[in-house]
Amino acid sequence: MVLTESGGRGAWLLGGGESGALMRSIDWARTPLGPVHQWPTSLKTMVSVMLHSRHPMFLWWGPELIQLYNDAYLPSFGKGKHPAAMGQPGRECWAEIWPIIGPQIDDVMSRDKASWNEDQLVPILRNGRLEELYWTYGYSSVYDEQGRVSGTLVVCTETTVRVVAERRLRTLQALSEKTSSAATTEMLGQAIDDALKEALRDLPFALFFLYDRKTGEPRLAPSAGPQQALDSAFVAQLAAKAREAAGGGLVRLPVSFTAPNPNEWLEPVTEAFVAPLRTLAAKAEPGFLVFGLSPRLPFDAAYQRYLAQLAENIARVCSRLEAARARGAADAERHNFLMQAPMATAVLIGPDHVFTLANPLYCALVGRTDLVGKSYAQAFPELVGTELPGVLDRVYQKGEPFGTQEYPVALDLRGQGTIENRIFKFNLEPLRDLSGQVYGMMAVASDITAEVESRVLKGARIERERLLTDLQAASRAKDEFLAMLGHELRNPLAPIATAVQLMKQRDDPRSQRELLIVERQVAHLGRLVDDLLDVSRIARGKIELKKRPVEVSEIVLEAVEIASPLLEQRSHALEVQVPRTGLVVDGDPMRLAQVIANLLTNAANYTPSHGRIVVTAARAGSQAVIRVIDNGMGIPPELLPTIFDLFVQGRRTIDRGEGGLGLGLALVKNLASLHGGTVEVKSAGLDRGSEFIVRLPCLDTAAPLAVPAPALERRMPKQRNQRVLVVDDNLDAAEMLSELLRAAGHEVVTANDGIHALSLLEEFDADVGVLDLGLPIIDGFELARRILRRDGKKLPRLIALTGYGQAQDIARSKAAGFEAHLVKPVDLALVLKAIDGA
Repeated sequence: MVLTESGGRGAWLLGGGESGALMRSIDWARTPLGPVHQWPTSLKTMVSVMLHSRHPMFLWWGPELIQLYNDAYLPSFGKGKHPAAMGQPGRECWAEIWPIIGPQIDDVMSRDKASWNEDQLVPILRNGRLEELYWTYGYSSVYDEQGRVSGTLVVCTETTVRVVAERRLRTLQALSEKTSSAATTEMLGQAIDDALKEALRDLPFALFFLYDRKTGEPRLAPSAGPQQALDSAFVAQLAAKAREAAGGGLVRLPVSFTAPNPNEWLEPVTEAFVAPLRTLAAKAEPGFLVFGLSPRLPFDAAYQRYLAQLAENIARVCSRLEAARARGAADAERHNFLMQAPMATAVLIGPDHVFTLANPLYCALVGRTDLVGKSYAQAFPELVGTELPGVLDRVYQKGEPFGTQEYPVALDLRGQGTIENRIFKFNLEPLRDLSGQVYGMMAVASDITAEVESRVLKGARIERERLLTDLQAASRAKDEFLAMLGHELRNPLAPIATAVQLMKQRDDPRSQRELLIVERQVAHLGRLVDDLLDVSRIARGKIELKKRPVEVSEIVLEAVEIASPLLEQRSHALEVQVPRTGLVVDGDPMRLAQVIANLLTNAANYTPSHGRIVVTAARAGSQAVIRVIDNGMGIPPELLPTIFDLFVQGRRTIDRGEGGLGLGLALVKNLASLHGGTVEVKSAGLDRGSEFIVRLPCLDTAAPLAVPAPALERRMPKQRNQRVLVVDDNLDAAEMLSELLRAAGHEVVTANDGIHALSLLEEFDADVGVLDLGLPIIDGFELARRILRRDGKKLPRLIALTGYGQAQDIARSKAAGFEAHLVKPVDLALVLKAIDGA
């Protein structure tokens, strides 16, 4: 919040840490911004917000793009720019990246066009060099008092560590994949070359040397090396460094190389690292690696760890190749035997399970002919992510055999992306070298799909039919139950609500308090029934939205009116901070008002009496953001992930006036989703309040929509006396409604079933019939049809007054001839209006 200015420097500049202190020390009168007391209010406000934010932010203001920033941004500068950057023109401070960011800033300042960039490469001069840096940042307009764009606000986060780590992980994975199938040192050198071609930002070059078995001299294998040739003296120096590092890790040395790709690197590579290759079986190192170091990255622990992992990966492959040579003769003998075996057989070697043998029966079994040389993951990509690769890992790592009689597998048997389900019987037997170490496994398998399917087909068909019948019956029973539940719950509410309205008309001051309690509880029960049915409709896709462009203020106004009785009962202070016009969404006003009303009711229920509830609304980009904030009981962390699920509630307290079924917030989430929006909740914990945030897509409108003024009161419609037939099998409901209609001046007769109603019509010439639908003997639909088929008789207008309120019920009543469909309990004013034909 901007403080009232006092003095030349501005009291609103107090605080803000090191950046705030630096701002206060500057004589701004000597800058294009001018004296602080002349700064526009919007600039002061934004500077104050920025200084007190813990997110890295800075602001460019005015044509010169004078920059200001907060403490959270200081680490991003490194060494070299701060503190001179404070008050400095943007182009002057960021000359090295202006070709990148200049057009983006111009989009904001000249065209009011915001932007958002994720993991963008923006190298800057930092810590004495041009560093390779990645950022996620957004540029937004800041307006002066005349509504003109006068500044650009930047909110940014440096993502270099994550981006570089992910890139290095991809390189390690590529190296593992490409070297896993190498069968010779020449193939290994080529695999290293292929894997590291995409790693030039971390490794400008990589050299792979192997010692000649006869002479012991280092020999360069194919690799992503430097452009210039290597002289023998330098190679000898590298070999010496490698032997020096054999007992102590990596050795760093100065070099002078030009990188192979000048488009990636403008400056020469000046340092390299030497890493000896250590294998398990060799008495001496078989070779060494030389890695060029990026001049744009700090050589930190993560960089060193990355190079060590590359060396370890390559060393493991060298170990495998040495072991393979040692067992070559035995493998050749086994190869000849297994290729002639009468069972589908394969041999997989190493931790990546590389196929070194797959006999013709095995190839036919799995629909592959090119298995040898591929890892299991490469040969069967459709099985990556299933449990089968884990089975292979356990056999290799623990040396335990594995066997199964029936194992379902989904395979691409034709190599065309079409997955087929098969059932295999197979065994995996670990292979060990002379020292007892597991180096691979042998797989023997057979396809028993036809046998298993034949055995279970009949039973499965019967079970599927039974389950389908049960599911259909359960679905019908659920729909019927919910419809009956709504009817049966609404029926007893109708006479209670009508009796309350009748007693209120008598204006007996002695019973006003009790009447208010009964009226409030009836309304609460009605809302519970509506929530239950709404949840059912959403689950079945039966909700129909009546969308139109609507001001958010209209939605909030209606929601406040709905929730006002509960807010007043609990003596809560309600603050509404919503723009009256200019914030428009495309939605169903009634349903969106239900969303906000449910949040207000939730806040009122979970906030002790005399609490404070705030409703705000504002535009954020392309969204309208509505917040309902309370200072109530709060939400424990363990409840936050499930708060919008059905039948989930927070803890109750003794003073809670009204409970619920745990449906309100589930409705909020589903209705927001139907409008293309979202809802989230925040809470610092128990007794620390809650904040619910609804986001809805905004509409861009040329002019604000008209917002209806608040209704001051509900007035009864003007009526003319009518002759009314009331039919309801609930005696109390029929009697209470009849008494109310008589008090309104109408002539009324009452029946409790359809047969009695038809007999009354022989003597009573009714203008209007108010019929319940769930009647005994003949239901309300059939009664309506019989009334309207009477020849030569006056045909009354028919109104349905029922507990059935679903869409199909309304459609049926219309088809039966009813001109209105009212759902119990109903406001008397609506009944009188329908009777009057309004």
